[in-house]
Amino acid sequence: MLAILAVLSLLWPRAAVTALSSYDQRFYLGIAYDLRRHGTFTDGFSYAGGGPETIRPPGMRFSPLYPALLAATATLDPGLRAGIACVEATAGRNPACPSRAPVIRSLQFAMLAGFYWMLWIAIAHAAGSRRAGWIGLAIGLLAAPLLLLSVNTLMTETLSLVLSAAACTLAAEAVQRPRATRWRWWAASGCMLGLAILSRPAFLYLFYASVVCASVVCGIVPLLRLARVRHRLAGSLAGFVAGTALPVLPWIARNAVELHRAALSFGYASHTLVQRIAFDAMTPREYGLSFVCWLPDGSGLGRLIAGRQACDRFGWDEHPDSFYSIGNGPLMQRTLDAAGGWPHHMAYLVHHYLLAEPLRHLLVSIPLALRGMYVDHWWGVLLAPVSLWATTRAWRRRDWPVLLLSLPAWFLLAFNAVVAVNQPRYNLLLVLPFSLAGALLCERLLATRSEATLPPSVS
Repeated sequence: MLAILAVLSLLWPRAAVTALSSYDQRFYLGIAYDLRRHGTFTDGFSYAGGGPETIRPPGMRFSPLYPALLAATATLDPGLRAGIACVEATAGRNPACPSRAPVIRSLQFAMLAGFYWMLWIAIAHAAGSRRAGWIGLAIGLLAAPLLLLSVNTLMTETLSLVLSAAACTLAAEAVQRPRATRWRWWAASGCMLGLAILSRPAFLYLFYASVVCASVVCGIVPLLRLARVRHRLAGSLAGFVAGTALPVLPWIARNAVELHRAALSFGYASHTLVQRIAFDAMTPREYGLSFVCWLPDGSGLGRLIAGRQACDRFGWDEHPDSFYSIGNGPLMQRTLDAAGGWPHHMAYLVHHYLLAEPLRHLLVSIPLALRGMYVDHWWGVLLAPVSLWATTRAWRRRDWPVLLLSLPAWFLLAFNAVVAVNQPRYNLLLVLPFSLAGALLCERLLATRSEATLPPSVS
């Protein structure tokens, strides 16, 4: 742990601190303002409107954990309080708002250190080698400059990373523990996943996928007449589901009572989906260019191949005709009007876009998945095929610890590419399977080299 802290402490001062007006920080800061001033979880000024004196109604557009964490740490941090007040007063448009927030950033730094500690433990246990743990840690720390940017940004990335990694690590530990106590580890894993769901809604679909897969296994086992195995699997699944429900159900109950919607969120899912659907309007030429423009530093290559503005459409809102700007503007408004508002927006998008052209949507999801896979630029490009090799090898061997550390991140990568404007910051959990795969490959190469240097046996 001291080695992890030393490396991160050396790199942290070099990580940039973004203005509080950048990215989605204003969403969470606005909700934190209402939590502190009025004790109400709202949709913030970005979606509920109003100014600093407005008493906004309760909301459920965003998951509650990170805004609550911001509000709690602001009680100890005058710098963060000043930043929140400035963002609220200027509707998040002033890049000069005070950005000093040492308490929350120190806490996020500690979370990142905890993530790397779990990575080290998980890889060592999954590979059955302390050396593999150290190799995996060294590989993972190469991505630390990227992760430290998230430490300095007041968004959900660091919190959701440490919680989801804890869920994966505990699940991998569960299958290596004595059968009588596995359900406890699965319950702890579920609890961490439940907290991750409260930090980012996408993890709810990882929970659904996990339950479906486990239920299929429980359904197959009786066909093999392995009743005792089925009983153990059912107990582990029950522990996992109960652990996940423990933190999530109170929030859903709150939404049901206050807002008459027994759901995790409202409006967020269709908002992100319509942004993603805008990319389905790519021409064949643009589709080909997307594979180039979304490479790390690929914009320069795209301009060299197809002209100065070749990659403009694949950017963010700096270009009014970019797919993101269209999805976040005219397409959003047009589909909302056609659907009759947010309550019917998701059903409208699914019926008129996803089901109307499913093949086009899936094809466009391929370059978006690749875009999200390039975690820390070329580090992700190099390690992604190694991780695919390691995951496939683990599947053939039924190596459950490796699979449980790898498959969740790969599932989320594919899911994010289908439903959102996928990008590396949505897929930071890939650092875990990528580091694991690098360690397993190094271990295999070292073992092969050791066997090659052994003297021939004397018969």
